[in-house]
Amino acid sequence: MLLMPRGFDELTGALTHLRAQSIRSQIQVVIVARRGREREVDPGQFDGFAGLDIVAVDAIPTVASGFAAGVRYVTADVVALVEDHVFVEPDWAARVCEAFSDGCAAVAPLMLNANPATATSWMNFLVCFTDAVTTVEAGDVEYGPGHNTAYRRSVLEQYDGELERLIQTERNFHYRLRAAGHVLRAEPRARLRHTNISIPYEALRQGFLGGVMFAKYRAAKMSMVERVARTVLAPLVPVVRLFRLARAHGRMPEGGGAPISGWMLVPAGLLAHAAGEAVGYWPIVRNVESTYEFFELHRIACVRREERALMTGGEAGRQPAATVRTSVAFR
Repeated sequence: MLLMPRGFDELTGALTHLRAQSIRSQIQVVIVARRGREREVDPGQFDGFAGLDIVAVDAIPTVASGFAAGVRYVTADVVALVEDHVFVEPDWAARVCEAFSDGCAAVAPLMLNANPATATSWMNFLVCFTDAVTTVEAGDVEYGPGHNTAYRRSVLEQYDGELERLIQTERNFHYRLRAAGHVLRAEPRARLRHTNISIPYEALRQGFLGGVMFAKYRAAKMSMVERVARTVLAPLVPVVRLFRLARAHGRMPEGGGAPISGWMLVPAGLLAHAAGEAVGYWPIVRNVESTYEFFELHRIACVRREERALMTGGEAGRQPAATVRTSVAFR
């Protein structure tokens, strides 16, 4: 599933890598686009896929809303959201499908950095995907990376009425899945490269707002005593997370390790997230979802100018598109 809050050109990088999938003929592509922009989609770029559905909605205020709207049109057994700033490796889809063969509810990939030139990008990457960048062995995990975890469609259908709210913060959704007895599986052979925020101010702001949103949804069913306790203990969270990251550093995949400059900024990112978490347990910050989604739905505005070609083309995007047109279902 791809979300298209703006122009079709911003999907160029992601689509180039999707077209290279070893099991492309088994992949149904669902594009959720803002109404009026769905006609920008070029069906000729989807030759060889199992199908293409374009879902037009009035607005895509959050990733969760777009995902919830599009998942209703999925016919495949496995559902994976592919962000416009994510580039999957050729056997990603095949490895994800193999991992589902053991009956798990969700599969978490191994994350790599798509724009590793700056310390800020590395800081943002490590803070946002602590475990997904260091899990190099297959096995059960507590949670997978937000917006990059694949789900069994039959499991998502069990939460249809509340899916948008639940996946607003996917880690909390994964906690709920595990509480219900579902298994989440890490599959490090399913690799993808994620474009991270590389502008320092925006990276820290995203960290803070991400902490606010995580705590807000986590606190929905908390008692007053637990909220107070978690607020008081919030300053310890960066210490614990930094220790976990440092301990896992040796398990990072070959060629995927962060430079020292990136590690030096990690404490600042962790502190920003912890500060947001402490605030988020209380109704202080309003409309956090719509503010936070700027970073997810408009990632191209959060990276350095020279990195924007990753999404809109660059070297990969200049490859010739397929010329044979396929059938398209408009919703």
